[in-house]
Amino acid sequence: MMADLDHWLDAVRSEPSDGRLAQMDAAVMEGLARHRDRMTARRSLMLAGLLAVGIGWAGSLVPGAPAQAASLPIGMSDYAPSSLLGQ
Repeated sequence: MMADLDHWLDAVRSEPSDGRLAQMDAAVMEGLARHRDRMTARRSLMLAGLLAVGIGWAGSLVPGAPAQAASLPIGMSDYAPSSLLGQ
């Protein structure tokens, strides 16, 4: 039984290696780069979400000023063409 195993291993060792093994290095490195890019994007998205939640939470703690009506009619501005042409 052990002699058969030794014979098979010697036979496999004497055969040429598969050509796909030479390409395996580039495929592994490409996969690692994709994984790293996904992790960076995921971290950035989590940071943006936490920042948005923090800003929303801080904004809810700060009391806001009460709403006041504008003194000028709606749509009338000091920089409107009709007021600038009259000067």
